Amino acid sequence: MPISAVQILAIDLGSDVMPALALGAERPEPDVMDRPPRSRRERLFSTAVVGRILFLGGIQALGVCAVFFWHIHSSGIPFGDFTEDHPVYREAVTLAQGGIVLSQFFVSLAVRTERQSILEAGLLFNPALLGAGGFGVALMAAISYLPPLQSVFNTAPLDAADWAVLAGLGTLPLLADEARKAWLRRRAARRKGGPR
Repeated sequence: MPISAVQILAIDLGSDVMPALALGAERPEPDVMDRPPRSRRERLFSTAVVGRILFLGGIQALGVCAVFFWHIHSSGIPFGDFTEDHPVYREAVTLAQGGIVLSQFFVSLAVRTERQSILEAGLLFNPALLGAGGFGVALMAAISYLPPLQSVFNTAPLDAADWAVLAGLGTLPLLADEARKAWLRRRAARRKGGPR
């Protein structure tokens, strides 16, 4: 996907760094002391961590690529006319960048906990995370709507329908991770012989 270096930098600074710092303020999950200790030999990037990264990242990548190519296909322009100067190109790239930003926000909500549902953990417990996510979305809106930033980032304004599509796309990793957490909780309950 033709995202430029400055767009990647804006994504990194706007929707990666600040939420990552805010996640450091998360309280531990209630059952953390009930779990067996980790092995001293377990690596930082364990099989479970890498699996979760690939799981959430794969959903994000598929969703962002789908919205990018859907926009190009639905425009009906010939492939030969699809150049950096074409408005549809700029719209598609803006949708891709916005899709990454919004899905990163929802991923940051998902990774707050390993097993506990976001509904149990509470959405409002970490206002720094919500503020960081809001900053990323506001930066994306500025890049989309302000002409000086449009020229730097080669973007185009998004309309309300575009934002609705991106919001729906962004929730996919969160919903998928909620399903994964529910499966983990059921499996742990079965092992203990408790309620499901």
